[in-house]
Amino acid sequence: MHDESLIDQLSDLGLSRYESTAYLGLLGRQSFSAAQLATHTSIPRQRIYDVLQSLSSKGLAHERMGPRRTFVAVAPEQALPALLAERRSVMERELADAQTIAQSLVATMQPIYTEGSNEDNPLDYIDVLLDPRQISARAWTLAQQADHEILACFKRPLVSSLEENVAEVREPRSRGVQYRALYELSALEDEQLRPVLAQFRSLGQELRFVPQLPIKMNLFDGRVALLSLQDPITGRPSITALCLNHPSLAQTLRVAFEAFWAQAQPYSE
Repeated sequence: MHDESLIDQLSDLGLSRYESTAYLGLLGRQSFSAAQLATHTSIPRQRIYDVLQSLSSKGLAHERMGPRRTFVAVAPEQALPALLAERRSVMERELADAQTIAQSLVATMQPIYTEGSNEDNPLDYIDVLLDPRQISARAWTLAQQADHEILACFKRPLVSSLEENVAEVREPRSRGVQYRALYELSALEDEQLRPVLAQFRSLGQELRFVPQLPIKMNLFDGRVALLSLQDPITGRPSITALCLNHPSLAQTLRVAFEAFWAQAQPYSE
């Protein structure tokens, strides 16, 4: 049995496993008949002539004429450099063909890309956020980016922690951003929320209360809205949020907010 590493290395030069095995077999003797080589290397007899013919075409073996038809290996110092040169030639042809194909594809596909790049996505102004961490991160980013006003409709369930909600009020208020928020009356009886409402008030948030809010919403500078929606069938709270960068829609939401604000009762501790 021949060294498997030699067979693998010859395979790396472009020989099949049978070709590698046959060439190594031929190296060990002056000549072999096809039948002898098949027995010596365990190559199937129905394949041995094809393998020997391939080795001859690649310059690794040649047929010796005589009373018997035998085959002889070409010395490695001659055969392997020639094999490498042929492999290099094949690879260069393949690379040239691939370059031609690539150039043709560029010419065909570039106009498609250019046309697609110039198309406006009609839904670019909508982001659908499914993960609570994404929702919290977006709310924090929008609070940091707000320039002059934040309007909020605050109701359970909470997506961010209470500490994160406090930070989302403290940061914009520290920069003088006006912050008005509507809450449901039930928040005044919520043992977890009640102390936080007082903290919001101390940070400068204006608070008012209504019996019920239809939606949970944050509106930033009258142009970007972050909405959390409930399942309309089951009514179960949903962690799905929509972030809409659409000034016209934001103005409509602002009108709705102002209508609730006008009817809401002020906060009194």
